[in-house]
Amino acid sequence: MAASTIDQVGRLLRGRELQFRAVVITALCSYFLQLFGIWLHWALWAIALGTILPWIPLFTMKILWTSKHYGFMAIYLVIMILQAGHVGEHVVQMLQFIFIYDPKYSCFGFSWYGICGLAHGVFGELDRELVHFVWDGLILVACIVVRIHFRNTKNIWLTLAVVAAAIHQLEHCYLFGNYVFNNYFYNHGGYFLGVHILNGYAAQNGVMGHDGLLGSLTGLNGPINAILPARIPLHFIYNVLVLIPMVLAFRQQVRVIYDEWLAKALPQLSEEQLIAATAQSENVKFNAGQIIFRQGDPSDKFYIITKGQVDVLRMDNRTGQEMQVARLAEGQYFGEIGLLGRTERTATIKAVTEVECLALNREVFKSLMASSAEAYKDVDVVLRRRLTQLGALQGLAVRDSVNADPDTILKTRMIRDRLKLLQADDVSRILGHGAVSVSPPSPFGTPQPQLLQQQQAGVAVAERPVSQPIPAPAVATPPSDADATYVATPANRGYHRGALLVRTGPSAGLRFEINAPRIIVGRRSTDSIADVPLMQIDDARVSRQHLEIFARPDGLYARDLGSANGTWLNGRQLSGEPVRLEDRAEIHVSPDTMLNFRVN
Repeated sequence: MAASTIDQVGRLLRGRELQFRAVVITALCSYFLQLFGIWLHWALWAIALGTILPWIPLFTMKILWTSKHYGFMAIYLVIMILQAGHVGEHVVQMLQFIFIYDPKYSCFGFSWYGICGLAHGVFGELDRELVHFVWDGLILVACIVVRIHFRNTKNIWLTLAVVAAAIHQLEHCYLFGNYVFNNYFYNHGGYFLGVHILNGYAAQNGVMGHDGLLGSLTGLNGPINAILPARIPLHFIYNVLVLIPMVLAFRQQVRVIYDEWLAKALPQLSEEQLIAATAQSENVKFNAGQIIFRQGDPSDKFYIITKGQVDVLRMDNRTGQEMQVARLAEGQYFGEIGLLGRTERTATIKAVTEVECLALNREVFKSLMASSAEAYKDVDVVLRRRLTQLGALQGLAVRDSVNADPDTILKTRMIRDRLKLLQADDVSRILGHGAVSVSPPSPFGTPQPQLLQQQQAGVAVAERPVSQPIPAPAVATPPSDADATYVATPANRGYHRGALLVRTGPSAGLRFEINAPRIIVGRRSTDSIADVPLMQIDDARVSRQHLEIFARPDGLYARDLGSANGTWLNGRQLSGEPVRLEDRAEIHVSPDTMLNFRVN
């Protein structure tokens, strides 16, 4: 479904909201420079430049925001604005050509074959062959780049824009080449490739101008030369013929744009669904420390973080204090539990830094989930993990693990049942009285005290590739002593010798049992490794294949797999060389996520 062209252009131009004070200060500076230039009798181009310059920083901010949300379309928008400004310069030149009368400079008003030495537009100092050659050459390159970028799009106007820009640039190649390499001919006329050019004015009219190369070749008194215009109207026509297909091509492309943050958060949505959802979305901004919504508020919107970080907080019913559950960053989303469960907000969301979000209202979000089963499954995986995490922090075993059957989706009533289970518990049982340990120094920042869970939160088994027989879903165990010893069963082939507990980060509270001779720890993705279980963590700064843990006769060993941010074991960076894991070892896989290894 294509959205309205005007609405989509407005969305591109709207960009990031600017403070009213910044706009007022910029406008005052622009007006002051304009008046100052008039008072000092500056040239017209200098007054215009002084008026425009103060707005450039705000325009740049708008374009940067647009590029973050709409990618290449921001570049296309800049090209369109610059070419429109260039055509505006030729419009001013045409007006000067029509209305200036000064015989001293051969200005006699408008004439199809006429000239005017005073008609140079606003920025007359830039009316030079070098400037024309470079500018129109860049426009040609820009049109080619746009055509290549949208090569899979059926948009004939993109091709016509390239053709028009190429013809225009050929004209400037002729003019600039003669200006540099045959200056006498450029100023006085003569012979060019055997064709006699009457004088300098005829030479500067170029290939398609009156008395120019084509007119002289076909006869100065011929019908073709009679319809060819002089240089000023000719180049006005050239630029208009370049701008028209550019505008029509832009109009066609802008109707099918969508916000790239929406595509990153919900990659299973089709292009049509992304376009429709973007048209109904809104960009919202929150200051650092601002509460986006509180636990118990009505659920009305779904949020995707496009800038900054937020804390997820949940109330401790015993102490009345809010405890941090997780910290979410760019690309992650929140608010889905309340919307899909038709319940009140299950946690408080507080902006840690200045935050910008893409927001979808309840109806739009639920219609997306209803129209895309694959997108619903992706959201369902995150929803299950978050319910498990909330239960783990409260010492409860939520029945659905993160490895639930991918073809089964939690329905509204099922979500409500699990939320009732969580709401009935006292958070302070775990978070209010836990022992504290301090992580060893690491390059991820100053060590922070971490609350140790005195009871087991829940068990999740590392996922095996889908190409292999799918094991039975892991079942969360009842609360028990975290230091309890487990006996390996025959089904685990003797490798059930440890567990990893996620202490901090988006997946905090999860426990992964090591039940294979080799596992991979990494970011959740659709990639799979044959015969190797995958322990997947929701953290954008964790590599897809980040860390390997494997068994040797004397215990479990770990080694880094060339991850982008590195792996740190008890404060020391891991390399490709295996290092034996000791009980209670702490493993940092990102600035936010820390794992704790326990021997079973």
